[in-house]
Amino acid sequence: MSEKNKKYNITKASNLKVNESSGAVVEAEKPLSQSMLWKLQTEFFANQGPEAWIKGIVPQYITTNPYIANQYAKTVFGYLRDYVAREDVDKNTVIYIMELAAGVGRFTYTFLKRFLHMIENSSLKDIKFKYIVTDFAERNIEYWQNHSFLSPYFEAGILDCATFDISRDDEIKLRHSGEVLSKGKMKNPLILFANYTFDSLPQDTFYVNNGEIYEGVITITSPDEKGDPNDKSILAGLDYYYTDKKIDGNSYYEDKNLNDVLMHYKNSLEDTAFYMPIIGLRCISRLRKLFNDDVILISADKGYKNEESMDKNYHPFLSKHGCISMTVNFHAIELYFKELGGKAIHSIYEHENINVSLFMVSNSDNDFIETSMAYNEIIESVGPDDFYIMKKAIMPLSNSLTTKELLTFLRFTVWDSRTLLELYNILIERIENEENFPKDELADAINKVWEYYFPIGEEGDLGYYFGSILGYLGYDNDALKLLESSLEFYGECPETNYEIALCYYNLQQIDKALEYTEKSIELDPDFEQGKNLKNIIEDILSDN
Repeated sequence: MSEKNKKYNITKASNLKVNESSGAVVEAEKPLSQSMLWKLQTEFFANQGPEAWIKGIVPQYITTNPYIANQYAKTVFGYLRDYVAREDVDKNTVIYIMELAAGVGRFTYTFLKRFLHMIENSSLKDIKFKYIVTDFAERNIEYWQNHSFLSPYFEAGILDCATFDISRDDEIKLRHSGEVLSKGKMKNPLILFANYTFDSLPQDTFYVNNGEIYEGVITITSPDEKGDPNDKSILAGLDYYYTDKKIDGNSYYEDKNLNDVLMHYKNSLEDTAFYMPIIGLRCISRLRKLFNDDVILISADKGYKNEESMDKNYHPFLSKHGCISMTVNFHAIELYFKELGGKAIHSIYEHENINVSLFMVSNSDNDFIETSMAYNEIIESVGPDDFYIMKKAIMPLSNSLTTKELLTFLRFTVWDSRTLLELYNILIERIENEENFPKDELADAINKVWEYYFPIGEEGDLGYYFGSILGYLGYDNDALKLLESSLEFYGECPETNYEIALCYYNLQQIDKALEYTEKSIELDPDFEQGKNLKNIIEDILSDN
């Protein structure tokens, strides 16, 4: 069991301290959602900005790959079929799609690519929509605004961004257009995405036994012994333990719907702890009021989808490596939506890595037929978690699969860049050695992968790797596009300039070829390939 999901062993009796640690008390007996730890969490993300994703500190692949983006796009497309059938909405105004805690923006880009492809080739192409990408970290907002791959969408008016504090904001101020989305102005529903979001937000923890409910309050301590000097996590130098405190009455929270969720668990669970994603639920509450109780939410996270999966659970273990991340109680979110007259759909299968759930509420007679059908088609076939499991099973077999089989699997991934990168060395070796190697099919696959790839400068320069293959296969114009992106996101290097020079040489643009050859040599005077190419070019120029 991973540390992220390790159960925290507690003594199940009220007012008993649990696994009490030695050392000075830094903060005593706070509801978990009000702990100082969340301030440290906020500072962590604000200080890291995009680097948290570029350096791989925060996981993202499973919720940002083209496969999951494609499935979200299909679900939203189904919802829009319900939307156009309604008579109580203003189809001449914009419908908003909003992404919470978007981080570096990779899902944003990939979703827009897939969704626009569907919309623009359908009878729904005239629907007015705007995608709002949000985060609380100012550095992330600046990153999106300055990213060359997102600029066309900002300029076209189909993408905007906003600083949005999930814990308190009740209006949305759009940066690009200057528009303010506030209560009383909204005429259409909201489509809301929350991927790897609720697990990193403040939650509360409770314990139920013998018909009584207890809140799990947390005490933070600073141990006497020195910790690992290399530990850079927000819990570095800290420890914690829980204490159970009995709750009397049924008005713990300010919201009756939230208290009804607590009372449900009080009456249905036994000898079990459960978590309340309270900040996430309060955010949903504010947004549904802003959008007139007309919201659908798609959320992907590690989470519980029913009471059976919570049985004999304990107060949450908080990882001491990196940022805080907790399992999400999707069942509690379902209960909240049902309190409002809404509904929820979870996958029918137990998932190993990630749960994707759909929540819907409407103030109209919307029965979400098309939305539900689209979502059920996804989760009853190969959902995002199933895709991840299949990929982990297939990739170790890559060497034993034919090239055709590898390219078929790549199509199945909806042109996933990580998959192609993992196949890179195998394909490079086969280009020369395999009879009737499908060069044109590989070139087409690389271009499709690049279409859905959002570069952030992480380890693995895909522009260079894939551009080099395209150049080798004779697709020099396509190669140039990728190689130039390599320079943009990874900086100048002799090898990339040399590959660009080769492309221009093959295109008979000799002056350009010489320009980039000289750049490669300037960066590395001992770069032999660059010097050899320069000699060839100079011989050509002297003959002319």
